[in-house]
Amino acid sequence: MVSLRSRKLLRRGILVGIIIVAVVLVVLEVLIAGGYLVVNSSGKSPVTVSSVYLKVQQGKGATGNPWFLPGYVNYTSNDGYPLQVSPGGTWKVVWNFLQVDTVNHTLYSVTVTSPFTIQSTSPALPWIVPPADENGVLAIYVTAPSTSGVTYSITLNINAITPS
Repeated sequence: MVSLRSRKLLRRGILVGIIIVAVVLVVLEVLIAGGYLVVNSSGKSPVTVSSVYLKVQQGKGATGNPWFLPGYVNYTSNDGYPLQVSPGGTWKVVWNFLQVDTVNHTLYSVTVTSPFTIQSTSPALPWIVPPADENGVLAIYVTAPSTSGVTYSITLNINAITPS
């Protein structure tokens, strides 16, 4: 026969256990909601992009200046890098530029270092950029490789030279 004291201790132990589990669940919810604890639905480690170097292949105008400025950008910690992407996931790199020549110039294509790929651009390429466009914006959608848990530094090349 179980004594009254043993039953009270058992009930108290169960109550303490329930309280501990509830507190742990609340703490986990707060950490997930605050972005401190990330739940990866694929079960794979993310791909880390430590930095992005963007370079424009371009000519020079009659004044000797390049057609587009800036001609290169190094996206680093000030721009949100390192960045973590799901394996096979896509993210956007935005190039804000000026077209400083006095004639139209075309952005023909964008390439990225392997094993990354370009999914698309906005606006679509080729894109004819008018003279003295001071508000140029090209969004480049880059897809990460499917290999998880790897860190990369990538290079984007924008081609503004007439393809041969």
